[in-house]
Order: sequence, then structure tokens, then C-alpha cells
Amino acid sequence: MRAVAAPIVLSALALCATPARAQVSGTYTPCAPVGEASIVEVSGASCDEARSLATALVAAPADSAPAVLASAGWSALRAQSTDDQTEHDLIAIRGASTVRIRRPGSGPDLDGWSAGRELLFARGKLVGGKPVPNGAALCTSAFVVRMAGGRVGGLSAAHCAGTRKDGTVHRRYVALRRPPQPGIVLGRVQRNIERTKPLDALVLPIPSGPNRPVAAVIDRGISLPPWRIAGAAPSTSGRRVCFSGRTSGADQCGEIVGNDARRAERWLSIFAGLLVRCTSITAHEGDSGGPVYTAPAEDGTVRAVGITTLVFGPRSRMCFTPLGPVLGTLNASILTSPS
Repeated sequence: MRAVAAPIVLSALALCATPARAQVSGTYTPCAPVGEASIVEVSGASCDEARSLATALVAAPADSAPAVLASAGWSALRAQSTDDQTEHDLIAIRGASTVRIRRPGSGPDLDGWSAGRELLFARGKLVGGKPVPNGAALCTSAFVVRMAGGRVGGLSAAHCAGTRKDGTVHRRYVALRRPPQPGIVLGRVQRNIERTKPLDALVLPIPSGPNRPVAAVIDRGISLPPWRIAGAAPSTSGRRVCFSGRTSGADQCGEIVGNDARRAERWLSIFAGLLVRCTSITAHEGDSGGPVYTAPAEDGTVRAVGITTLVFGPRSRMCFTPLGPVLGTLNASILTSPS
């Protein structure tokens, strides 16, 4: 996260009862356990559907979970072990629905790209299972975009790669981090927009292959269902927005500051050489690159607004790179989640 010092200062949903029909909210609805599945939770579907899925999963080996989910019409999102490594949580999505199921033992090697996840940038090549190299930078993943030729890539902040004055990239390699190791190695930075435009954005390769899903969602951790990305929205003054960062966490919300921020934005454009919009939200180091999105709608969808870029002033207000110019430069569109 870039910190810019200047004299200018910028200015729960409760758990509900088991639904008789599908509902979408910012939390999971707890359902009765099924066999060895100690936790069964759902959002946007009924407990009957979630328990039916859990029954099928517990009847099969843990490493066959992606196939079981696919046969039932669900898409695996990721699996994550509990802190004591004795159980694992499995997250899956289907349209507007999300399910979380906890089972004993270690889960399948199942993980992929979604917005709001931790990224690791390094100067040298990264190797899965090896220690994090010295000089690495931790940032956050943003939205997935589809370029004109059909290729897809993941967005983050250009400064996470350490752009030099001559435009070359210092930290060229990146991984989707799963602490304490580098995690899923993605490869080299594909395009650094900051080299030619005043936009703090870059394009990264995204995971590919079995058990490496790419989802147009905002990750909110294991305990909350993700938000689905329904498209893009302009960075209009006064719009209520949120961002997610690997340091601050999900759903850090406020608004895009209006006329009183224009002076600060002009200052940043002149002296930092960046096009940004500033907000009333506080951010921290490591949040850079994270998704900025509209306040969630009742159906659990959000719209992409920007990429977290820097903090400004003594109150560490978050400023972001607007998504519109980034998409225009790339001739790209935002990947959206199925409804």
C-alpha cells in the first residue's frame, strides 16, 4: 500500500431461521449436521438442498469432492483446513447460492482465483512449498477480466510489482499465497499498465488446471459467503463503496468523497502521477490491489468500481484506481458471476 503524506486531510446481518425457500444474505444459515459433516451452512438455497449435498459428499472420499459437487450442479470454490489441521471446510457455489460444509481430515488441494485473496510478489521465481523469498511484497487480488481475444487475467495494483523509474518491473513473479508458503504459483506479470498510463494496475495470469477454479466473486473468508460480481459501475462521487484487503479484511465500507476530495485527487495526479478517486474508508499496507465494489445488493451481488491503490493523509484514507480507464486501456470486460 502506497502511503502519501500531505497536509491535505480527506475528509450484520443476523442469522435467520432455516428458510422454506432460497434466500440470499450476507451470512450463512446454519443447518443440521449430516453424519461426519459437523458444519452445514447455506446461503441462497434451502437447508434441504445443503443437507442433500452434504450427504453425497460424506459418502465419498474427500479428494473426490470436486467431482461430487459438479455432478450435483455445484462449482467448487475452495477447501481450507482448520487451524488445528483436524478438519477442513469446503466452499461451493451454484448461481446465487453458496454452501459451506466441514468434514474431518485434510481436504482436497482445491483453490483458485477470486477477488480479495492474498498475493505474493517476488523478484525471483517462486516455488510451491518453498519459503517466501526475501524482499517479497504482499498484496491483494482484484477482479478477473476478459480481453478482446478471449484471454482472461486477474487484476491487482502495479506498484505491488515494484515498478522502477524506467518502467521495468522489479518483482516479476507472483503466487496466490496460502500461508506459510507461496501457495499456487501463477507465473510472471503479464502486463503493467502503469508503464504507459497513469493507472496503478497490472494483469496477472490466473490459475489453471484441475481443482483450480476461477470465480467472479469477492472472497469474504470461510465464515461468510462470497459476494457475486454482476458487472461494473462508475466511480461517482457520493457512491457508497466497500473494499476487501488481505490486511483490513472484507467489506470495509464508506463512500467516494465528493468536492472536498478533488484537491487531493488533483495533487496526487500532479505529484504522484496517478489517476485516483479517494474515499472515506481507512486502509492499510497489504490492501493494495484489492477490489473496490459497490455496497452489496439484496440479492448478494456487487459491481466492480476500482482497484485499491494508496492511503492518503493523516487518517490513511483509501484511494483507488477507477476501473473504467483500466478496462478501456485493456479493451477488456469484467468477468461476472452466473445468476
